[in-house]
Amino acid sequence: MVDKINLKQVERNLLRDFLQDGLTEMLFGASFFFLGLLLPQHGGLVVFPILLLAFSVPLTMGLKKRFTYPRTGYVAFRQGDPGLVPWFVLGSLVLGLVALVAVIIAAGVIADPGQWYRWMPIFFGIWLGGAFLGLGLQVRLVRYYVVAGVALAGGPLAALLPLSEKLANVGLLFAAMGVVLLAWGVLAFVRFLRRHPLPAEGNADVRD
Repeated sequence: MVDKINLKQVERNLLRDFLQDGLTEMLFGASFFFLGLLLPQHGGLVVFPILLLAFSVPLTMGLKKRFTYPRTGYVAFRQGDPGLVPWFVLGSLVLGLVALVAVIIAAGVIADPGQWYRWMPIFFGIWLGGAFLGLGLQVRLVRYYVVAGVALAGGPLAALLPLSEKLANVGLLFAAMGVVLLAWGVLAFVRFLRRHPLPAEGNADVRD
């Protein structure tokens, strides 16, 4: 009797393996870190981390072709149901907006848009926390639960700090998350390289 293959579990395992090398965390961590540093300065340089985020997918794939696929091979994902992550991203986005409005009303600054910036880390903390929580539930990697916890706890903490610059509170949250993601990504990447050394020359064949 042939056992029925659980395709969703197979795809979940493939996505987990796709993220094991830490390259995704390194790119997002660097983007978040520099975004957090540059936001309070209100300068044009902030466009660079935003562009890094916008082109994170092709950059990640380029790095994987250089470092990952020669060691593990390449498997293409089936185009199907989106899974947990988009739902968590959308749900946490709505929840974050509701929480932000509630806090602004409770703080009595609803009529003073200049004060809204201070409380924006609550929105971003819930939104990013929900996104990473959904990813953690889908791939069962502990580091995403930790990042989600940092976002959910860091949002209110950053909002409560009496920083003078308009976007300093938001910048602090992004910089802190960037440090966590970047550090974890580097550790994962080093561990990946040690576990998966390059095969003997001539055995690896990675094509576009």
